[in-house]
Amino acid sequence: MKKILSLLVTVFACQCVLGQALQLKGLIMSSSKQPVEFANVVLRNNDSVFVTGGITDDKGRFNMNNLRRGAYKLQISCLGYETRTLELKDFTKNIDLGRIEIDSTSIALNEVVVTGANVINKVDRKVVLPSASQLKSSTNGFDLLQRLNLNRIDIDLLRNAVSGAGGGEVQLRINGVKASVEEIKSIRPEDIVRIEHYEEPGARYQNAEAVIDYIVRRRNSGGYVSANLSNSFQFPFGDNNFNAKLNHNKSEFGVFYSGSYRGIDKMYRNNSEEFHMADGRVLNRIEEGSPDWWKMNWQYMHLNYSYQEPDKWFFNATVRNQINDIPRENHTSKLYWLHRSSEAMNMIEKSSSETHIPSVDLYFQSNLKNQQFLMFNLVGTYIDTGKKRYYSEMTGNETLTELLSDIDGNKYSVIGEGIYEKGFKSGSLSAGIKHTQSYTDNTYTGSTNAESTMKQAETYLYAEFKGKVKRFNYSLGIGGTRSWMSAQGNGYQDYTLRPTISLKYNLTDKSSIKYTANLYSSSPSLSDLENVEQIVDSMQIRRGNSQLKPYMVYAHSLNYEMSKGIFNGGVYVGHRYSDNPIMESTTLENGKFVRSMENQKSWQRLNTEVSISVKPFKDLLTMQFSGGMAHFDSRGLNYHHTYTNWYYNGTLNATYKDWSLYGNIKKGRNNFYGETMSRNENFHVIGMNYRHKSLTLGMMTLNPFTKTWKGGDDNYNALAPSKERIYIGNLSRMMVFSVSYNFNFGRKFSSVEKRLNNEDKDSGVLDAGK
Repeated sequence: MKKILSLLVTVFACQCVLGQALQLKGLIMSSSKQPVEFANVVLRNNDSVFVTGGITDDKGRFNMNNLRRGAYKLQISCLGYETRTLELKDFTKNIDLGRIEIDSTSIALNEVVVTGANVINKVDRKVVLPSASQLKSSTNGFDLLQRLNLNRIDIDLLRNAVSGAGGGEVQLRINGVKASVEEIKSIRPEDIVRIEHYEEPGARYQNAEAVIDYIVRRRNSGGYVSANLSNSFQFPFGDNNFNAKLNHNKSEFGVFYSGSYRGIDKMYRNNSEEFHMADGRVLNRIEEGSPDWWKMNWQYMHLNYSYQEPDKWFFNATVRNQINDIPRENHTSKLYWLHRSSEAMNMIEKSSSETHIPSVDLYFQSNLKNQQFLMFNLVGTYIDTGKKRYYSEMTGNETLTELLSDIDGNKYSVIGEGIYEKGFKSGSLSAGIKHTQSYTDNTYTGSTNAESTMKQAETYLYAEFKGKVKRFNYSLGIGGTRSWMSAQGNGYQDYTLRPTISLKYNLTDKSSIKYTANLYSSSPSLSDLENVEQIVDSMQIRRGNSQLKPYMVYAHSLNYEMSKGIFNGGVYVGHRYSDNPIMESTTLENGKFVRSMENQKSWQRLNTEVSISVKPFKDLLTMQFSGGMAHFDSRGLNYHHTYTNWYYNGTLNATYKDWSLYGNIKKGRNNFYGETMSRNENFHVIGMNYRHKSLTLGMMTLNPFTKTWKGGDDNYNALAPSKERIYIGNLSRMMVFSVSYNFNFGRKFSSVEKRLNNEDKDSGVLDAGK
């Protein structure tokens, strides 16, 4: 078989195709002629540098596209099989290797050799190749993300959210396309080729704290239908989605629906507040909550059509609608002043909100000669926001305070972006322009009446070059931003230069060190710019500030990675500094404490983290642990706070035949910004899956070793400090059952990818709640 493959490669090598992106594909079979799924297929150059890689599908197939001419080594490995390496000495033409057989092994588990690390460090990102155990223990892309335990990434199962360690935006993408959590949940694990993790995103991604890009297989014929249901029978808690695609000739039709719901009846809030009055008095107020309701329904759906002319151009049109409905968020409490604890008041706060976000997304990509690409994306979005709030403080039948708030928000936006990419022998160049234009019209009625209109625009230009010289990799970028805002005669116009640099040196084949630095501006959110007031309670007011200005952020990091045998590990040190950041401000006016946002002096975070991954029994068992420290320094115009937080996160994945077991435990990363320390909850989960062909059955328990889920904030303001704790009894010792089923028909794979996507989710509404 080796001689036949060697002869096949030599024959193809004699045929040269100039100026063409090449393709390599094949079919991995066992010696018993059965397809091998989840086999790791890695392509490296003669210097053993990673080029591309992936995992075979359930038919044993793999497909690598957009390759350059050269000499390569193709490495195939899978648990229970002997590793095989094929040499492609002069790869100059599209090659179909046909069936490649790998022999099963009967040697002991501790002697099974699976070569190659599952994390490849590149100059601007980490390439993560999920293991077979991680794929088998996951029912969708969101599940898999939780199993991977990526550094400085926090996952909130309650709110279906992903955030960075610093509380910033984490961009989720599919084949380079910006995607929602719901769309990530639609990805089947077996379709995932790899995950690219940008810990310090480059010029193209603007202000994102991190980027997680799922590279998945695409089909060019047939289709599939999939359903993923995850629900608890103890109380209303579920995440369910349906996904279908059909391919016909050069067209693809897709429909996707996702629905999540929560119905929690054991949520309550405790508050401890101090109010330092102008005459020197200090008033202490205590809120003791009683269990009440929190309900939510999130729905997301889209219709998609795409047309491709292979190797020439690609068009995609998507119509989306997202509905975020929270019909009930109630707090019922006993409220009293410490100096008059016998005169308790009954406090009631009832809130509801509903947001509709329909959008139209048009995308066009043209593949030009000589490794050149052009991409264009145009997105139009309308955000319709409705919020209601009722607040009262009563003694017996006497109403002491009663507040009403009714907000009707309307926002219209258009986002246009174009990118040009060019590949060279020594690297690649990309350049782009992005423009955002929005108009917001909000109406506030109730205890306060106001109308607010805002116009905002931002234009961003950038260019970035990535290259390699022997063991040295580099990325250099330069960008510029123009930000503009106008609201009731106030506003700003700001110009910012945005350089980025990333340098990586491969110390050995198993270790590397990387330095990244970037500078960018951050604009105020539309809600903070609102020139309106909202009364919070009898003592506090929330006020917008139309005088806010953009501010500069300086970020840099140093990262060391290594692997040896069954161990992979790394050390990270990162520092972020904000000059004149927008942070909270509290003032005392006419006996009321006014909470607002203001450009303050500075904010900085120093973060150190150590991570290690161990595979004592190769792919049968994977253990990962990360832990670190974050130190915060927050300087306002009239305050200075420091805070240090220690945290850890550990995961375990075990697989045997069709069964998989997983667990996760973490001590939350608390964040400090302005004068508020936000507590990230401690969390642990244990789960088990059984998989048979296209059907997966699962069961997991959330927080099995605690009685109550707990979160909250601590505010250290000198005038009005407070401590808030939120308790949810339902979210402990909760059982969730899942069923996932996939049906495929006549499918074949293609490499066409949509590489741009934009969205707008900032409603620009100033909230009135505590």
